[in-house]
Amino acid sequence: MPALPDGVSCQSYTEVRDEVSAGDWRHLYDPSVGEDRNWYLNDHTFVRDPQNTWHMFGITHAEPLNPLDEKHFAHATAPSLHGPWAKQPFALDNDPGYHGEAHLWAPHVVRHDGLYYMFYCGGDADHSSYAINLATSPDLRTWTRHPGGPLFRDGFDARDPFVTRVDGRWVLYYTATVHPDGGNFVVAYRTSDDLVRWSERGLAYTEPLGGVMTESPFLVRKGTDWYLFIGPRRGYVGTDVFRSKDPFHFGVDSWVGNIPSHAAEVIFAEGRYWVTHAGWGQRGVYLAPLEWRTTCRGVRVTAPDYRLDVRTSPTTELKELSVRMRDGSWRNLLDNNHRGSGPYLGVGMFGATEKARATPKVVLRDASLLLEGIPIGLEQTTVDWRLDFHQDCFDSSLTWNVRAPMRNPLWELAFSLDTWLGTLGDDQQYPRRGDAPGFSRWSLASGLSVSLAAAYRRGSAWAEANRWYSDGEAAICWQPVWRPGGGSLSPGRYPGGTWRIGVSPRAQDRELAERLAAGINSGPQA
Repeated sequence: MPALPDGVSCQSYTEVRDEVSAGDWRHLYDPSVGEDRNWYLNDHTFVRDPQNTWHMFGITHAEPLNPLDEKHFAHATAPSLHGPWAKQPFALDNDPGYHGEAHLWAPHVVRHDGLYYMFYCGGDADHSSYAINLATSPDLRTWTRHPGGPLFRDGFDARDPFVTRVDGRWVLYYTATVHPDGGNFVVAYRTSDDLVRWSERGLAYTEPLGGVMTESPFLVRKGTDWYLFIGPRRGYVGTDVFRSKDPFHFGVDSWVGNIPSHAAEVIFAEGRYWVTHAGWGQRGVYLAPLEWRTTCRGVRVTAPDYRLDVRTSPTTELKELSVRMRDGSWRNLLDNNHRGSGPYLGVGMFGATEKARATPKVVLRDASLLLEGIPIGLEQTTVDWRLDFHQDCFDSSLTWNVRAPMRNPLWELAFSLDTWLGTLGDDQQYPRRGDAPGFSRWSLASGLSVSLAAAYRRGSAWAEANRWYSDGEAAICWQPVWRPGGGSLSPGRYPGGTWRIGVSPRAQDRELAERLAAGINSGPQA
């Protein structure tokens, strides 16, 4: 391998950070048992009865996803949180005659004075007036809807209730929007003394970025701190965690971690905290230990004109790609608020449903970093990622290893750069947004006084289905596989493409992009 170029340094690091993360996942329950097709289980809840039997309730439906047709709540029981879980008859079925109940979403169950209270979203034909409903049960098997109708209504698509005790009051948190008919997403809350009559809403969290969701809110108190879990963030399988001393006020600057989980529920059992994962295309529910402090590993690269942080654990991705500005300061061009910067899969739906987890093998040798056998989500698929560092740019190369068919149809197999730069395009059209067939010579993301360019080595990927420019997410994704509705890949080894990536303290720097494209497509490897 080539020696490290002059002015370029590489340094491995291990840091223990005050971040929340998840350990190894294990498959807990598959709702497809006894069915003639795959089923999914989405937002869910756990409760333990006085006989120490565990009960799980959740949204369920046959694949493919159809949220507006979700009309049953799954029910399963187990002698222990870890199983074995046994499928039970549906706990509740949709009743359109109950005040226009449109579907059944996101149950949450609490026990009070010997009675179980199930809070859920019943929806409505008017999405600005969604109903939060209540059903009660003495035994977790027979449920009766509250005779007074919905507890309250809110929009847009107000849903995902979570109920807990705060300072002697019941508090119900849920996701909604700033205005009944839309706007930025929020985590709203209401208080009650009796679990039936609820106050007007307050706002515990307001998302400043339009389009970023605040679904599945869940609160945990640990010591004197409150932790708010919300998703999907940084991909469909992603839950952000925020920390505050005040359970009614959380801010963007209180972020303390991201967990590869959808519809996360936090459970305290066996003397420790656990977190769950479920969702469309996931084949049920998964469980992992929850870690309140995280050991982060990676490699930092510093060159004359760029700086790179390659995270290798607990996730594998580019955490930083900074450009040296003319005044000598550094500016990071990645934000990773959506799909992240690295390889991902979309299984069962579009988007990053499966992202790169911790790298089992890291080899740093001179000017090259080899990350081998990176697991992608919970699939039997891994990726090898090689990065080669130059004075003014670096090369990124992927090789995909498919060991078994996907659990659900494969929509996407891709490499993404997730930036904060608002203008995107390529050598064929600039600016550009949306889908474009094939791979272009180069792609460019630009913001105020900065540019990020990625040039593709011709023929380096076995397939070149599509590239996607998201002006809302400020991301560029190259997709060797893009099959709306899904398909499959036979087991094998697939070259996933090589890109030469560089940055510049100039806006819309096409000269940088052209120089990278010419360099990577010259010589014996072109």
